[in-house]
Amino acid sequence: MNIPKHPALSALFAAVALLLLEAASALVIMGGFVDADAGQPEIPAMTRLGDLQGTFSDLDGRATSFADLRGKVVVVNLWATWCPPCRAEMPYLRNLWKKFEGNDGLRVLCISTETADEVRAHPMSRELDMPLYVFDPPVPPELQAEGLPTTYIFDRQGRVVFGHTGMARWDGDEIVAYLEGLLGAGAN
Repeated sequence: MNIPKHPALSALFAAVALLLLEAASALVIMGGFVDADAGQPEIPAMTRLGDLQGTFSDLDGRATSFADLRGKVVVVNLWATWCPPCRAEMPYLRNLWKKFEGNDGLRVLCISTETADEVRAHPMSRELDMPLYVFDPPVPPELQAEGLPTTYIFDRQGRVVFGHTGMARWDGDEIVAYLEGLLGAGAN
């Protein structure tokens, strides 16, 4: 059977195939939070957030120590501008930050593994209306992630209660409810 070749039809087929591949990869990436067995990073159980040695700074150079976070629920997201899954999950982290922006008991910290100059140079740093941070060397050894993005949730007592490597939808109802539960648990 002789099928005539049309450049427009070939281009359309290639575009549809590319869209299907991107949709499939997005499903794999976006499904990360639901799978409890996938990508669970570990911080030693004896490590408490407030005991981590080191500081991090916002892009204007204002430093914060991990000890300053004692008594708070803290979401620590480790990321980099060169990391596509990191960039893809940033809008979800921004939405989560926005939901808890006025709550002093919870902090959402997106800490890049790069320098402040590298983060500032990326367009995303200007597009997001949330604080972004970088480590002040040295990075605490407990937070040197094997893969990016990696996110840890610490309760008010500074214990790691959740860890995830890979992209996730951090603004979903179950995460918000989980964080609200952590806030309520330490409010006594």
